[in-house]
Amino acid sequence: MNAETLVKLIEEMMDLKVQQYAESHLKPNPEVARLLHEKRETDRRRLEQIRAELARLISSKLLFVAA
Repeated sequence: MNAETLVKLIEEMMDLKVQQYAESHLKPNPEVARLLHEKRETDRRRLEQIRAELARLISSKLLFVAA
């Protein structure tokens, strides 16, 4: 991974967070509410993946710098 990958991951994370914020202010009908619930679960898993990737990237760079 490089700096470009880091930026893309941060951008994706921010996009998901902005979507979550916007969705939290909706008053959807029951069908849309169900779809949003499923989307939130998918987004939550992706955010966890992004966090793990960022942590791995930053850890490897810190270890490289420390060596």
